[in-house]
Amino acid sequence: MEKVKIAIYSRKSKYSDKGDSVGNQVEIAMKYITQHYPSSEYDVESIIYEDDGFSGGNIDRPKFKEFLTEENKKPFDILICYRLDRISRNIAHFSNLMNYITNLGTNFVSIKEQFDTKTPMGRAMMYIASVFAQLEREVIAERIRDNMIELAKTGRWLGGKTPTGYKSERIELVDVYEQSEDSVLEKKKKKATKLISIDEELELIQEIGYKFLELKSLTKLEAYFVKNKIATKNNLDFSVSTLRRILVNPVYAPNDKDVLEYFNKNGVTIYADGDRANFDGKYGLIGYGKKDGKKDRNIKDWIVSVGFHQPAFKEGIVWVKIQELLEKNKEKRYRADCKHDFLFSGILRCSECGSYMRPKIAQGERFYYICELKEKSRGMRCHSKNINGKALDELMMKKLEKIFVPTSEVYQELSKLTIKKDRIELDTKVEELNKKIKTNDEAMKNLIDKLKYMDIEVIDLINSELKRLKQENKELEDELIKLKTNKETEENFRDEESKMAELILDIINNCFKTFNYLDIKSKKDILRILIEDMQGSGQNVEVDILNTKISQNDKRLFSDMFEETANKKDKNVVSRLGLQFL
Repeated sequence: MEKVKIAIYSRKSKYSDKGDSVGNQVEIAMKYITQHYPSSEYDVESIIYEDDGFSGGNIDRPKFKEFLTEENKKPFDILICYRLDRISRNIAHFSNLMNYITNLGTNFVSIKEQFDTKTPMGRAMMYIASVFAQLEREVIAERIRDNMIELAKTGRWLGGKTPTGYKSERIELVDVYEQSEDSVLEKKKKKATKLISIDEELELIQEIGYKFLELKSLTKLEAYFVKNKIATKNNLDFSVSTLRRILVNPVYAPNDKDVLEYFNKNGVTIYADGDRANFDGKYGLIGYGKKDGKKDRNIKDWIVSVGFHQPAFKEGIVWVKIQELLEKNKEKRYRADCKHDFLFSGILRCSECGSYMRPKIAQGERFYYICELKEKSRGMRCHSKNINGKALDELMMKKLEKIFVPTSEVYQELSKLTIKKDRIELDTKVEELNKKIKTNDEAMKNLIDKLKYMDIEVIDLINSELKRLKQENKELEDELIKLKTNKETEENFRDEESKMAELILDIINNCFKTFNYLDIKSKKDILRILIEDMQGSGQNVEVDILNTKISQNDKRLFSDMFEETANKKDKNVVSRLGLQFL
């Protein structure tokens, strides 16, 4: 009876017990196995992997990763899926996976499309179907984008998180007539979503706008709200970026002549119909497409329409003056001093309140790290002490260079993580097979050399032994090819811990030597990888190095470094600052 090892993989983006739920997909796969691999002829071992609630675009799925781990250890004979896109919606990833499992000798079966990769035609049709499926998805996505743009021009709210001051509500927009299956025109109500004002929150928006015109600075505006403990609707402190986002949002602007002139001057058309096209200030505006991913789009690329909601500002000239002041202030924005890198800005946090500590220039070449909350609240809500920035940056870099020398415990632990046990076993097996093939080759050579001295009766026995050795070598060579293929392809699916350790070692071995010549972004990227957590106040700094990877030795190593510091100047810096690396 032939043994068959089968993996069944099922996936669905949202949990459901209807239609093609993961349970139904598995049931269909089991029926396929029963029909094609009857128990009377096959000894079937089937393992089920179910990912419920995971998108096909996301390859970081727990059960899918389990399948890959098992596939790498002991490959399956067959992988069965209900549909192609259950594996992946990305052609490149799907193709890489197919190459990977094919090299391991695993066939792929898609029940819905009726593809079986045992045949060349099956493999070709599978890739063609995958390409057309992605093309169809991209066409649908483009059609949806076009429809959303046209809907945005109508002034309705298209969904998402509502801006401060509003909530969303479904409304009956117009009566429409649609043709039924019986060719009869039926009157139906067409619905849309609009914004409904929340008076208390709109008052806050008005305060933000008028206070900005009074203070003429986003930084001062931020400090005012933090100091007076006026928070966002989510009970968080206002930040400069949050305040800017509120002030530039056209949702708070009225549809009057001043606002119309401002947008026209900037090359933006405002879409409106009915009484909303009167531009009498009765309605607020809706802005669509203000961002391209995380980047702000140019105002000329916005789609602006008149909505159905009440604006925050009654007079458009107020909103226009806010925009003009924001533009004027752009020229005065803070620019970093080229003499300093501020290595730990965005990494160092205040140990008293948890806020980030930002760099602040003092006299001459001196700068210090100050708690953001302390600075915003003018010392009212945090009393942490500033940290000497120049001394901290220099001292930390010297200590990092010492902790990551090849003889340190940290370095040794990282080195161990990069050596995979499976890889060592694989190399050992390859070496054993090569030795066995070589031994058989030598045995065959010896037998052939002896043929000329043998009696006719013995020649048949020698020929039989030669055939056996030749067949054994063929099997060994096939196994060797398979092992070498595994070795070449396993790099695509190595575990993240090993990859991260390898990345860190690469940084340690190469980047520290040229660290001073790197741009500031590269320097900070390196430090973020190496430093898990960093907190401080005044003369005390606590640093956590690679906490998730190596947690036992970090604290002691930092303590040891201060005791072993040979440079007298370093000792003076430590003594003066009283820095403690815990």
